[in-house]
Amino acid sequence: MNYLYTSLAFFVGFLLPVQVGINAELARFVNSPVLAALISFAVGAICLLASVVLLRVPFPAVGPVAAMPVWLWTGGLIGAAVVLGSIIAGPKIGALALVGILLAGQLIASVLIDHFGWLGFPVQKMNAVRLFGVFLLVGGFFLIRRN
Repeated sequence: MNYLYTSLAFFVGFLLPVQVGINAELARFVNSPVLAALISFAVGAICLLASVVLLRVPFPAVGPVAAMPVWLWTGGLIGAAVVLGSIIAGPKIGALALVGILLAGQLIASVLIDHFGWLGFPVQKMNAVRLFGVFLLVGGFFLIRRN
């Protein structure tokens, strides 16, 4: 089963620069990165709504949703920031550099999240081997940008 999740993560990672390119082209056509991000999110929301309906996923009661901590709503804000930032930065620095620096940011955030067990993730303490891996990947970004 781990191969299934690993394959899914690889596939989603493969789609990231494709999405950035599509959204950057969309921004050129509509003359606005913000409007392109809105269109991208609207299409995604429609697809997810159709999935919920087709899969008959029940909506939660209003009470539990209203009682959720406010910070749980920030996932959409973060997603919007990632899409908009990618639309703006991607065409300027290129797909490889964009994904490299996104990966570096993700690695550093992931190290902190794992080390401290934030956001419901199990604690996985930082060690020298993990830190070396992060340095290699961040160093890879700098090598990519050296042309």
